[in-house]
Amino acid sequence: MIDIKQLQTIIDNLITQSMRDFANSPDLDKNRLRQLRQKDVLDSFSPNQFLSKMNLINHIKSLNILNKDSEIVVFGSWYGSILIPAFYNEVKKITCIDMDSDVIYRAKYELFKDFDVDFITDDIFNTYRDQYKDTTLFINTSCEHMRPMKEWGPEGPKSKFFDNKFGVPKTYKTSWWKKVSPAYFAFQSNAMFDIPTHINCVNNIDEFKKQLPDNAEVLIEDTIPDKRGNRFTLIGKI
Repeated sequence: MIDIKQLQTIIDNLITQSMRDFANSPDLDKNRLRQLRQKDVLDSFSPNQFLSKMNLINHIKSLNILNKDSEIVVFGSWYGSILIPAFYNEVKKITCIDMDSDVIYRAKYELFKDFDVDFITDDIFNTYRDQYKDTTLFINTSCEHMRPMKEWGPEGPKSKFFDNKFGVPKTYKTSWWKKVSPAYFAFQSNAMFDIPTHINCVNNIDEFKKQLPDNAEVLIEDTIPDKRGNRFTLIGKI
């Protein structure tokens, strides 16, 4: 199990009092955009985020799948706020990928400027990257924000996806998930349908399982109660 006190100490060092004061300042007109960004950073360390990330982290730790030679890739990483401190000293490399260039910039040059983390701005569905070849663990705690993980570089034919609400994905002769095998995955989604950016929520963990790659084997599944809509955790191997 992870040392929660140690993680909290790291977070306290990253989130300064001046950052908190600025984000909560009543002066909303001047520096409005910057203030919203500060609030966004603080939200990435919120109690709800902490609870869901700790659920994932502790389940991963229980499997003993990581060591000093392991590499982690985080899809839809946001700032990497809790995951980076949790795993940084235990693995060889962490790669964080997110579409939001401002988020990546702040993570790389402010929050984790003293950390040797590979930050990439991109849509994870665009390109199969060299970093994936040696990845031990793929983490995605943002599955509700994107098309299902089984559609990450899926094997054709395209006709399988004609009725897909996300549109027909670009398909390949060999599924990307088969190219990375063997590897582990740790995914989270939720039932928070009311949030506009949540385009792919699920009602329950069984619906979430249907979004896994065909060659996925589930080792751990869990539901995290939340009054806004439950969160779901699936961890397994490819």
